[in-house]
Amino acid sequence: MLGSLLTMKEWRIVMLPELTSWQWAGAAVAAGMVGLSKAGFGAGAGLLAVPLMAVVLGPINMLPVMLFVLIIGDVFSIVHYVKKHDTRNLALLIPGLLVGVWGGYSALAWFQALPNGDLWLGRIIGGLAVALVAVQLQRFRRERAGGVTTSYRPRAWHGVGLGATAGFTSTLAHAGGPLVLLYMLPQNLEKQVFVGTIIKYFFLGNVIKLVPYYQRGLFTMPRLSLAAALLPAVVLGTLVGVFLNRRFSDRAFRGVVYVLAACVGVFLLLGW
Repeated sequence: MLGSLLTMKEWRIVMLPELTSWQWAGAAVAAGMVGLSKAGFGAGAGLLAVPLMAVVLGPINMLPVMLFVLIIGDVFSIVHYVKKHDTRNLALLIPGLLVGVWGGYSALAWFQALPNGDLWLGRIIGGLAVALVAVQLQRFRRERAGGVTTSYRPRAWHGVGLGATAGFTSTLAHAGGPLVLLYMLPQNLEKQVFVGTIIKYFFLGNVIKLVPYYQRGLFTMPRLSLAAALLPAVVLGTLVGVFLNRRFSDRAFRGVVYVLAACVGVFLLLGW
């Protein structure tokens, strides 16, 4: 019976991918960034987490690993906002989300079929990272200049269209967060309602993405084991985020994150 069991070395090979020390460090930092952002500190941390994880693991490997990291972060966050959300926004965003996830699944299948699909998907992720950083910086510039403060009430097609776009980019590159943020911010919702709505939208979206990712064969034992191994980094990032959120402004941190996210995005965009 003992002879049929895997040796410890063989078990590690089956369970965990062979990563270098810098890859483990990079993956842990990316997971920690997710925890930071879910804790409410460093709102732009998610912009760095995805391209950094793509550089460390490769775009295709990144998708399922980051999905589980994001779901773990969502679970830690959603317990604080169980009854806090805007029903109208969710009712508008979720139908579009379903359409967007289906579109992202179709696009992902196309990238997987390409001989160099990993490279091109990496360029898409890099381009989105650079574009979203630019959009965020423009938003902050308008805020500092005293932009329009009147509340925006989205029409039905605004919400459905945005939900579809965010669902598509989220499925293809986990890059829907800033789009939803830009849609929600002008509505001037109460802070807990604002955060709770966003968390529930993406928790639902991430759970739905389990289906197309499974159908595309993205879930392998090494990838799932790596996601599980990164759980402590998410927890640590969340705890650090809670600590920092109570004591410091995240403006300086956010600036550093945006610079790093833009640099990593350019790295992916150029296919280096």
